[in-house]
Amino acid sequence: MKISLKWLAACSGTALVMVFLACNKENNSGSASIPAGQSKMSIYMMDGPVQYYKVLIDIRQVAIKIDTAVHQNDADDDRQWGDNWKNTIWDTLQITPGVYDLLSLRNGLDTLLAAGNYPSGKVLKVRITLGSDNTIYTDSLTSYPLVVFGPNPFFEINVRRENVFDVSNNEFKLWLDFNLHRSIFFWSGTFYLKPYIIIFNDHTTGRVLGFVLPPGASPLVQAYNATDTVYAVPNWSGGYLIRGMNPGTYSIAVTGHQGYNDTTFNNIVVEGGQTTKAPTATLHK
Repeated sequence: MKISLKWLAACSGTALVMVFLACNKENNSGSASIPAGQSKMSIYMMDGPVQYYKVLIDIRQVAIKIDTAVHQNDADDDRQWGDNWKNTIWDTLQITPGVYDLLSLRNGLDTLLAAGNYPSGKVLKVRITLGSDNTIYTDSLTSYPLVVFGPNPFFEINVRRENVFDVSNNEFKLWLDFNLHRSIFFWSGTFYLKPYIIIFNDHTTGRVLGFVLPPGASPLVQAYNATDTVYAVPNWSGGYLIRGMNPGTYSIAVTGHQGYNDTTFNNIVVEGGQTTKAPTATLHK
């Protein structure tokens, strides 16, 4: 699944950042609270399906790289979206450092990782710095250290214009989709973490909501078309929500386990900013 953590002209002064955690909630404060010369940004983090019991990630710092010479709402072309080192700054956000269980962020749940006002400009990158307390559980009792791969304890995600949405008067929101299928690998007796993150915008991409019965079928849901493939693992009641889907027409394949048969639905139309209800899949042995 595209996992599911989709921002400002020159400004003096220091940004005031308010950071808190909230599952499946958005900050609904009005644009009147945004000072002149600043914008508001919210970064959410999600996880897609993977067959581990827990994946605990130690997040120490979140920073954004801003081009202070370009306005977010300028009608510019992609050449102006570049990284001009003379006008770029890194702004470190004040978050609450801690260990996040990424596998708790499934089926539409997300965590608000950072939110607040910051100097206006065009956000080019998000940088997340990890600590050493990263752990993977293969079952409820068996855990292994999860080693950050590479020489640096941080990773960066590029932000492009199509990822950004202006909800109201310089208020922007991004979702970081932490793809654990492509982020974790096992080599020479060690689990390694090399984060693979997709940025999406929940207001311009679509969502598919559905159910798979009976809940004990332990299915895997795959939504796909010629250009895109996303996944979901239904929760204990059989419900699932796939987010970050590009608009288009999809097929939904439900793969059963424990002797249950598979089923597929075709011609599921996904629209930007909308939730599409998929037919309920009832699996049989």
